[in-house]
Amino acid sequence: MSIRDYDLEDILAEYSDYSEEAAQPEEREDLPAEPEGFADWIPDGEEAAFPDAAGEAEEEPDADDPEEAEQADPAAQQLTQIFRVPKTDKKAKKQVTAVEELPAEEPDKPVKRAKKAKKKKPRKESFGKKLGFGLLSLIFAVVSLAVLAWTLGNIHPDSSEITESSRSLGSTNLISRLDTGLNNAKANALSDIAYIPKHYSIPEGETVAPRPQEANFGSVSPENAATVMDIIQLARNSGLLEGQDVIFNTDLNFEPNTYIQYYYDETILTILWKELIDGNTVTCCEVKVADASQFRRKLVDDTFGSARKLFATSIAASVNSVVAMNADFYMFRDFGIVVYDRELYRFSEDTYTGMYKKYNCTDTMFVTEEGDFVFWHRLQEATAEQMRAFIEENNIVFSIAFGPILVEDGQLTPCDWYPAGEIDRGYSRAGIGQKDHLHYFYMSLNHSAHKEARWTVNTFGERMYERGLQQAYCLDGGQTSEIVWRGAPFNYIDFGGEREVSDIMYFATAIPESEGTP
Repeated sequence: MSIRDYDLEDILAEYSDYSEEAAQPEEREDLPAEPEGFADWIPDGEEAAFPDAAGEAEEEPDADDPEEAEQADPAAQQLTQIFRVPKTDKKAKKQVTAVEELPAEEPDKPVKRAKKAKKKKPRKESFGKKLGFGLLSLIFAVVSLAVLAWTLGNIHPDSSEITESSRSLGSTNLISRLDTGLNNAKANALSDIAYIPKHYSIPEGETVAPRPQEANFGSVSPENAATVMDIIQLARNSGLLEGQDVIFNTDLNFEPNTYIQYYYDETILTILWKELIDGNTVTCCEVKVADASQFRRKLVDDTFGSARKLFATSIAASVNSVVAMNADFYMFRDFGIVVYDRELYRFSEDTYTGMYKKYNCTDTMFVTEEGDFVFWHRLQEATAEQMRAFIEENNIVFSIAFGPILVEDGQLTPCDWYPAGEIDRGYSRAGIGQKDHLHYFYMSLNHSAHKEARWTVNTFGERMYERGLQQAYCLDGGQTSEIVWRGAPFNYIDFGGEREVSDIMYFATAIPESEGTP
């Protein structure tokens, strides 16, 4: 029977009895509406075909077939335009197919079931597989760092812009970061099996240390000094103290109406207190760090010879120190040996009046990359070349040029003359000592609001020696003597106010700020 035997109006009436929801997929608001004339606009060869009962497309009509050619008359074309299915994306077609295949009595569930069919439960990886991936990541990291190390050491080796010292510093930092990275990666990979302490360090090239966590600071009265002993026990349990004894104890003669301050995390233990010695108020600070990079020196503007001077509190805040103290105020005088970031900056063989020379008229304290003190004695001769060789052989990071040496290798070293520091009269004093590996002690004797300080250099040396120090060195005293804690001076400063200086020493946490409170 030809399509012409049907009445168009009867067909339309019969088709209107069908439900639109059963014939077409759920409408989506994000699909554009078909514009007028859309069907006529589509080229003849690209018209959509009707799906049959199996969901397959019918073959295109043959222009030579008489029966199919009948569809070219106006009535057939009109019917085709009415029933033509607009093009849909693949996702919509899949949804239609899924709907047609499900039972008709559950109209609300087909789409949900189709979506659920696509979801797959993730397979739980075994611990061995996780460990395998972790080991592969470690191997890849090692290979990458080895390639980087080879690149740094071989590209442009003769370039005049790269000095030998900077190349050595780069290699040292690279090796340190490699060791630290491997240890911490191992700690993370095996965290479910065993506890492995992480190791942190601060690259020498960094001018600002990580910020200490506010929650790790503490303050107690001398009556509650046992609380500090509990903090010390935490440091001992974590391995930070390395089995070393501490100087702080609850039997010290604490100054009344003062507070004991402390800071502790996995990389640093700091304790500050004030005690009465010989009737004088003495400020003490004990520090134990996990890595030598946490003991640092800071010059204003990070530049030797900068004409600017700042308060020690401002310099300390700029580097995120946990605790900071005065150094040698190198810009106030022009003698002594100055090493900063492994570079020899001041070593002049010009003479003063008489026998003294600028480079060796005072004792010099060098700090190695291992955090140890090495002394250069006054009047000890050397050429500039020999001094550079000494710096390289001992891995010197920075120096302090004031003195004199107070304790050397556990022995008290009395001083009978010295060109700086008013050694023979009562004066305010400041000094730093090393008790053990990465274990330090700072002491400051200052005027107070009611009394002037009265210690000679030798008396001060004896008091430092009594703390069991292996090495001790005198710093610039008087109004320069200052210890900075939480943004303010912790000791009473002579004459009641800070003095602008050119440099400080400080201790910092090594835990990155991104890791937060341990």
